[in-house]
Amino acid sequence: MAFTEQDMKRQMNQLAELKDEFSRLENQEKAMRKALGLSEQGGEKVDMNALSPEMRKQAEEAMAEAQRAGAARAAQSQPASGAAAGSRPGCGRRNVVRL
Repeated sequence: MAFTEQDMKRQMNQLAELKDEFSRLENQEKAMRKALGLSEQGGEKVDMNALSPEMRKQAEEAMAEAQRAGAARAAQSQPASGAAAGSRPGCGRRNVVRL
């Protein structure tokens, strides 16, 4: 199926809708942060000792899952090694550039 101008317009409309939704959610988050007395930027440090045992366990599980996901993502972004990966893209044997 070919990508048409109609598909492009549909994607542009979806992008505009997503931008509006994101802006609305950002404004909602700012209002909630202001009501709670938190900074607009976020990134507050949480004292793990002040949390209840259930909350601490959930936080530790979430951090462990985030570390696993980050490690998996980093492993995917590693360049391929071995004979299939040449020293430079476009170089053939004996570093002869193929045209």
